[in-house]
Amino acid sequence: MAVINRSAVAIAPRPPLIEWSRRISSDPDLAWGEEDHSLYLLPPYEDDQQAMRVLETAYAEIFEAELRSWCTDESLWPGPRSFTLFQEWFSIRFYDLIEDLSPEAPLREEEP
Repeated sequence: MAVINRSAVAIAPRPPLIEWSRRISSDPDLAWGEEDHSLYLLPPYEDDQQAMRVLETAYAEIFEAELRSWCTDESLWPGPRSFTLFQEWFSIRFYDLIEDLSPEAPLREEEP
């Protein structure tokens, strides 16, 4: 087992995001739940305050990725997408230790 030089943040939709997704979708089978988490790797950090500063530099990219997963029409996205709005729309949980249980398979970047 190897510890990698990254931290992570898990985000999950909060009620404002769920309400927005219901307004823009005509598909009744689409459903967001607060148990639906996404995990993003971040640079390592030393404490909670630094973790928030790291997230503040990355939130815009995360916000757009999450919105894009539900709606590719950017004209329907909320704006302006501030860090405050991000915190209102997503619950946030940090993980400062990431252990790689498959060190024989090196991490690699793949196109989505």
